[in-house]
Amino acid sequence: MEENYNPKVFISYSQDSVEFADQVLQFSNHLRQEGIDTSLDQYEESPSEGWPRWMERQIEESDFVIIIGSSGYQQKVLGKTDGGKGVKWESNIIYQKLYMSGSDNNRFIPVVFEEDDLKYIPTPIQGATYYNVSSDKGFDKLYWRLRGVKTSEKPPLGKLRPLPKKERKTLFVTSLIDIKTWDKAVWRGAGFCVGYTDLPTLLLPFCNERYAKKIFSDWIASVGKNDVNDDIRISLIEGDVPNEEKGYYVVVGTNLDEAIKRAESQGCVIDETMILNVSRIIRANPTDNFKNYNLFKEIYYEFNEYYLAPAILNEKTGQIVPLMDYAIHKKKLIYRDVKDIIDNDQDAVVLYQNKPFRKK
Repeated sequence: MEENYNPKVFISYSQDSVEFADQVLQFSNHLRQEGIDTSLDQYEESPSEGWPRWMERQIEESDFVIIIGSSGYQQKVLGKTDGGKGVKWESNIIYQKLYMSGSDNNRFIPVVFEEDDLKYIPTPIQGATYYNVSSDKGFDKLYWRLRGVKTSEKPPLGKLRPLPKKERKTLFVTSLIDIKTWDKAVWRGAGFCVGYTDLPTLLLPFCNERYAKKIFSDWIASVGKNDVNDDIRISLIEGDVPNEEKGYYVVVGTNLDEAIKRAESQGCVIDETMILNVSRIIRANPTDNFKNYNLFKEIYYEFNEYYLAPAILNEKTGQIVPLMDYAIHKKKLIYRDVKDIIDNDQDAVVLYQNKPFRKK
């Protein structure tokens, strides 16, 4: 609205009592003193056009219509009392205006003198902003609303904050497997030696002696001849696999639990660290109906310790020569069934990477 424009406002209310009518009059007078051109039935003695047309014209010509919520107003609007023809007439016109506008309300403003009277506001305008004018603050808010002046300006739109930088996680690489050395050594499976040494021996046969010795000499340099913490992890995974001959998997890798302990002792926070571990896997298919495999397993469970040693395989003759000088004393040997392996398992490598079996 223009700065010097005097808004025209019609006040619709119920004369619940003489005191309430006086309160409405004082409210209207206050608005007029502040430059708001209020229209109120109490300012009229008997309009020449008659009260019904006068009320309709006030609603039609006013910029705003203030509806004062009270018990009497609600009773008359709902038709729960015989009197109040003026309120019923005004409310019908107001309801019709809202109906014709598709329920868009820019003109009809609910006002109360007491907070408890909010429940008497007519249903169609209950969703509009109401004003409790019993305080100066409430009256002022209504006043500036009638003047079309916003009491708080929306600040200009600022720049969006830059996205927070993602914390780079540490890649913790731990592996006792030198991929290039293993590729050159050409690993061919597993062998078992029982009765020739004080402990059962698990052999890892290779075709290339030079690189087989390098694998084990590197391990000895890292964990010692006696792998006290079982840093080298060996698991034998049993069970039938679809589309595979009877046999078992041999998985050679790193004991992650021990690797994590060492990392944490050096101040590495593993919770925020990605771990890269390299394992080697092979499928062995015994030709002796698991005789040597089961004998080794039985004796291992008796001693709960064994030797891990390289061996050289002559692929032409099938002869296997153990290299016991490179043997490593170990205790932990993991036996598992393939059915017990799930995703994210350290031995899950047997389920993927070109393997015919995937756990369902």
